[in-house]
Formats: sequence, C-alpha cells, structure tokens
Amino acid sequence: MTDKEKQRELIVEIMKADEQSGLYTTRKQTAVDWLFNRLWETPKDKLTWYSILEEAMQREKMQIESAHRHGASDFILHRYKMEQYYKDTYENE
Repeated sequence: MTDKEKQRELIVEIMKADEQSGLYTTRKQTAVDWLFNRLWETPKDKLTWYSILEEAMQREKMQIESAHRHGASDFILHRYKMEQYYKDTYENE
C-alpha cells in the first residue's frame, strides 16, 4: 500500500468517526433529537438523565435565541428595504 493510499484510508476512518459522533448532519439537529439520541446511548441512570435533560433545555434555549436573532435581523433588513424603496420611489422626484 502506498503512502497516498494509507493517507486516504486514514482520512476515511477519521471522517467515519466524525460522522458517527454527529459532526456531519444533513439537517440541523433539534434539541429534542439530541436529547433522544443522548438518552438512547446512555445507561439508564436517573441523575445522568437529569443532567442530559438540563443540557437539552439549554440547547433549546440557545436555538430559540438564535431563531429570534435571525428573525430580528431579517425584519430589520426587510424594513430597511421598504424604507429605501419608499425613498427611491416617492421622495426622489
């Protein structure tokens, strides 16, 4: 096996491990998806489950805050475009 083939094999192994760890996803993982996967893979210990639940709740909060920020920035951009359209259309005569 050549060095190039060894490198390729190593890269493929690393990518497979990354994929299994959830690094590569085709869609955004919701907090509920994350919670289910973590609970499914974790031994059934109530204290551990509670800490996972707490982390899931924090992730949900971060997703809501992110969505809010994204929506607010879209609103500001849309409002700016409306104001610019108004000025271009009606004030520059």
